Amino acid sequence: MLDMDYCFSKNEQIICKELEGSSVLIDPYRRTLVRLNETGLEVWGRLDGKRSVMAIVEELKEIFEIDEKSLVRDVVGFLDDLTRREIVS
Repeated sequence: MLDMDYCFSKNEQIICKELEGSSVLIDPYRRTLVRLNETGLEVWGRLDGKRSVMAIVEELKEIFEIDEKSLVRDVVGFLDDLTRREIVS
């Protein structure tokens, strides 16, 4: 399980932009693209190296009407995926 006190930082080489009506993360060096849903975009915007995973979850609870357990599962899964792709550290 991910450390909920960890503060993730974005890989500075990753580009976040709107593409064909949805937000995407682009890794120009690996030539990969990750499509973001609304939750993913909100998480991405909060990855500043200062906010913990739990702080991000707390902030998102104010935005989305979803139970905390589901929100934690979604955020942790998203961050696990981004970590494997070396998009965050």
